[in-house]
Amino acid sequence: MQVVTLEIADDFIEKFKHVLDAFPPKKVLLKKDKIQDEIKERLGDIDSGKEVLTPYADGMDELRDRLKRKYEDS
Repeated sequence: MQVVTLEIADDFIEKFKHVLDAFPPKKVLLKKDKIQDEIKERLGDIDSGKEVLTPYADGMDELRDRLKRKYEDS
């Protein structure tokens, strides 16, 4: 089976599904892009403040400090 990617407007997808129904069963499959949905959800969580992010420099400073404490007596 070959894969063809189509971009279909959200407000047209239901009408497009009727076109797919015209094809023989199991000859054309409609798959949802789970990764794209996950990315949209995570970005929404970040924008809404539900997901708190640490700036890169702060994270690196924290990592460096933990490593120093762990190995300072070595």
